[in-house]
Amino acid sequence: MATLTFDTAASLAHGRHTPAGAVIAAPADEAASGIDFALVTTREGFDELEGDWNDLFARAGRGDQMFQQFNWLWHWANHYTDSRTEFAIVTGRRDGRLVLVWPLVVERPARLRQLAWMGDPVSQYGDAIIDRLADADAVLAKSWQYLLAHARADLARLTKVRADAVVSPLLGSLGFKVVATEEAPFALLSQCKSYEDFDARFSPKLRKNRRRQLRRLEERGPIEIKVLSDGPAATDATRLAMTLKRGWLNTKGLVSRAFADTRVDDFFAGVTSGNRPAGVGVSLLTSAGEGADANIAITCKGRRAIHILAYALKFEKVGVGNHHLEINLQRAFADGIEVYDFLAPRHEYKMEWADGAIAVNDHALALTLRGRAYADVYISIVREAAKAGLKKMPRSLTRLIAGVHRSTHSIAW
Repeated sequence: MATLTFDTAASLAHGRHTPAGAVIAAPADEAASGIDFALVTTREGFDELEGDWNDLFARAGRGDQMFQQFNWLWHWANHYTDSRTEFAIVTGRRDGRLVLVWPLVVERPARLRQLAWMGDPVSQYGDAIIDRLADADAVLAKSWQYLLAHARADLARLTKVRADAVVSPLLGSLGFKVVATEEAPFALLSQCKSYEDFDARFSPKLRKNRRRQLRRLEERGPIEIKVLSDGPAATDATRLAMTLKRGWLNTKGLVSRAFADTRVDDFFAGVTSGNRPAGVGVSLLTSAGEGADANIAITCKGRRAIHILAYALKFEKVGVGNHHLEINLQRAFADGIEVYDFLAPRHEYKMEWADGAIAVNDHALALTLRGRAYADVYISIVREAAKAGLKKMPRSLTRLIAGVHRSTHSIAW
């Protein structure tokens, strides 16, 4: 673990040019004083942060930073770190107290060193956690300078950053390029007194159609919904959700980087096992005893994010997903949830329930000439062309690509 007190490193506090020409603006000299930064590069070092990290998150973490919880990333580290992944967690302490965490790793695509968020591909938002400091902006800026001085990176590629993330203003000031944008729909449950008030916003025609679909589902047999947060039953329901989701993707001829990699099954089985809980729960709807629809959601500080929605294809025409979502929204009101987050990407079925959507951006910044070549050619041209090409391919071919990825874990887009 490398450490540095910025009071003893004045050279890094006056804007510097990276090899690729990006200018790092220096904050006021009197700001961000007394901060001891460190770079954690090992799993052991990450584990040692558990208590301080949890304390910081309890004080300053936000609901939309649920994917920066220590426990979530602990499970991620169990399944997604390998010889090509190096921890690069920046911490900042003031008077010994942890006040800042950038949860980062160094990846090695094309023999480069690329800074990225911990949590890919299962985390849906990336951000840094910082205490409620008067000089928070200056601390963030100096922590980035420290990172560049110690991580030896060619490129920073920070994906899935919400427009209102803590780091968004900093990334803009540093010259990061937005290379892709999606939207995450959300429903503001706090604006309604009850689910009945929320439901009243929908047209009579839409509510009538949902009742009709529910009658068709009930004709098949009894409906039961189980909400599970840990233990063997939760793990079994989680694995069923993975199977249903993968079956839906295959039938639609879609390729998902997360689901083409079987590690996602083990990750979610682990995070719902009860060991180091991260607010993850599974809701399983059965019809006549058969698993028909499964939802995996994460709850954090008044926000609930629906991470995975998966249904058995035989139930598609009876609207089982809509009914299950309606029941889960009713439960969210009962649980005092303020924001129901549908996560990116934006789909029309999500917008039917949503009050709005927020931009979620992928950012990239070249830090060396090699990094610039990779960013300009691969990220900006090849990768986007590949994604566009996949959408036009026959389903049989995209299924083949997904099968190759399941066996190699090597495709990145």
